[in-house]
Amino acid sequence: MKNFSLSLYNQFLLSLIKNNYSLLSFISQSNNYKEKIIVLRHDVDMLPLNSLHTAEIENSLGIQGSYYFRIVPQSFNEKIIKQIADLGHEIGYHYEEMDTVYRKWKMENGKWKREIKEEELIDEAYELFCRNLEKMRQVADIKTICMHGSPLSKFDNKAIWEKYNYRDLGIIGEPYFDINWNEWGYLTDTGRRWDAGAASVRDKVGSKEEGVNSNQKSEIRNQKSEVSLPTGKEGSQQLVGQINCFKTTQDIIDNVDKLPDKLMITIHPQRWTNRPLPWLKELVFQNAKNVVKRYVVNKSGQRAEVRDRG
Repeated sequence: MKNFSLSLYNQFLLSLIKNNYSLLSFISQSNNYKEKIIVLRHDVDMLPLNSLHTAEIENSLGIQGSYYFRIVPQSFNEKIIKQIADLGHEIGYHYEEMDTVYRKWKMENGKWKREIKEEELIDEAYELFCRNLEKMRQVADIKTICMHGSPLSKFDNKAIWEKYNYRDLGIIGEPYFDINWNEWGYLTDTGRRWDAGAASVRDKVGSKEEGVNSNQKSEIRNQKSEVSLPTGKEGSQQLVGQINCFKTTQDIIDNVDKLPDKLMITIHPQRWTNRPLPWLKELVFQNAKNVVKRYVVNKSGQRAEVRDRG
């Protein structure tokens, strides 16, 4: 089966279930004390109908997940949001107000004006966040939020919470802040691949090294069967924080017993389809986008190195 097809997604979920994982929404995991837990998170950046397809597959398997919708037209679809909620999934807000306010400022002021500072954006971004959250709550009961990476933006959308507290708005959790990434593993299909660390600008979590050295990562990419990864419960628990050692979905299926007991998996449903033309379009688009994102990551690293030297 093709990587990032819905057929393979179904097999992917079945492999997790067969390995005795409970697949849960972010909001429900804090009250669940089972030994093996996966928080199934979906970032609905665009093509919301694709999210309905993954939600239906999960519902047929008795799985609940979290679906984070942006407020923009390519994501926010009231009918689909309500359909996914009716299937038993959690609906959350995929916020991006720092980027939205910055783009508005650039359009109004032009490139020739002085560069705006982060602290100048935060108040306006927070006010916009409150308005957008209320709009989302008119459609679904929003209790958790998750930032949109906005990879080409100068500002991190999480910066709002350097000054404000989302709990004051009745929000009980944000994955980037409310999970201990020294205890949890994190897998994401950002960039339409599972090992896109070099092309991921902000979809990253902080922790110690994943517990897999470079030789082991090489083995998992080059072998189709026996992969040299930590074995047993103690070994699997070393796979915490960002996990970048799997290249394809089949790699994860083949090594599901090596995953940690606590894991968040982020799915971008726009990538997953059985239709040949949309599948190819997403492949080409994401490969091109990854080139740009790697450039952004490298430039950011170079600026940080200059600051450190200074």
